[in-house]
Amino acid sequence: MLNRKQIARSFMPSPTPRSMIRPGRRLSLPPLALLITGQALSGLGDRFFVVALPAILLQRYGTGTLALVLTVYGAARLAGLFLGGPFADRFPPRQIMLTADVARAVVIGVLCLLAWTGRAGVWELCAATAILGLASGTFLPASFSIIPAIVDESRIQRATSLNYATTQAVALGGPVIAGVAVARFGAGPALAVDAISYLVSVVTLWLMRRPANDAMAPAARAAGLRGVMRELPLLKVIMTLAAVGNIGFAGVLEVGLPALLHQTVAPFAAAYGIVLGAFGLGALLGSLLVGARPTPRNPVRLAVALLLPQAVMLAAAGLTAGATLTTLLFLGVGFTNAAANVLLMAVVQTAVPAEVRGRVFAALLVASIGFFPVGALLAGLLASATGPRAVFLLAAALVAVTSLAGLMSRPVRFFSRGGEPHAVRD
Repeated sequence: MLNRKQIARSFMPSPTPRSMIRPGRRLSLPPLALLITGQALSGLGDRFFVVALPAILLQRYGTGTLALVLTVYGAARLAGLFLGGPFADRFPPRQIMLTADVARAVVIGVLCLLAWTGRAGVWELCAATAILGLASGTFLPASFSIIPAIVDESRIQRATSLNYATTQAVALGGPVIAGVAVARFGAGPALAVDAISYLVSVVTLWLMRRPANDAMAPAARAAGLRGVMRELPLLKVIMTLAAVGNIGFAGVLEVGLPALLHQTVAPFAAAYGIVLGAFGLGALLGSLLVGARPTPRNPVRLAVALLLPQAVMLAAAGLTAGATLTTLLFLGVGFTNAAANVLLMAVVQTAVPAEVRGRVFAALLVASIGFFPVGALLAGLLASATGPRAVFLLAAALVAVTSLAGLMSRPVRFFSRGGEPHAVRD
């Protein structure tokens, strides 16, 4: 278990791993550049998989099989998160990411051969997606934990924003490229691109110099997550924001938005794509702006406060009619959402001791991903009973109430970058 002195050190400037950082070096260090490059290319490859998998399943089996395979993937990824958190604290995050990417490259390579030869059966696809989901879930906590090991603490917010912005840029352009490629060349070649992208990620991770925390002391591994949660009540606030916020967002993005546009705008599909693109563009701009600005003295309070205009925009989107205004509102929603996410991720990366960082990020991801289906289900029931506008209003109310409660909480009010731990304890 961590004692109070160990917790206190996590809020003070800590020495940077010498094997990764040299004084006076810019942010564009080889390890960070390699990490972002590898993750961007593998993320682009993932978009090919996202488009190719439904193309295979819908052509041969139908929507029921597609739902089954996606459910298997989602359940396996959730299970992987429960494994990935402890693994990221017990083993070097870089090694976990390497292992996960090797596994994904091999499995997608096998899927590529099956798709190319026309032998991709239901059980083969379920088994492959289960392995992919497990590897993805295991990978995620390590991918969040590695940034503090490869950049100076003062640059963590900027590094996180670059990584987040790159992800958003890939999410914006990747589906278009993947869709054209699958339509022109078929699912087999698209899966080959995905497999190659993971091999590139493996190479970039391999080329990264060995972080200083690649050899963690056994005593550090024994640190307890419950002890950290007791000492840092701020984490409970962030987890609550993630859980409640994703219940609202899932309902809007998965149910409320498409249902509302289907009722009010024609053609629906084009409008839906444009609004989602605006959301992604806003997220890209929000993450870049946060990275370009100095870290505020209380980044947590700023992040939580950004949720209030987000709630207003969600409510306005539910009450308005027309694609243009909805697009502009979701541009703002994406901006505030990304800015808040980057600020909070940077806080967790700097405030949480390295020996429990993986488990903390796993818990945050479970709170986010785990509640997403709950939000979609509740929104579906609400939209069926009262209409899609109620989904927006409920999401806005959830976000606003959570934000106001967070702003009034002691951990948020008294958090200070680089401050003493008593500032964030109850």
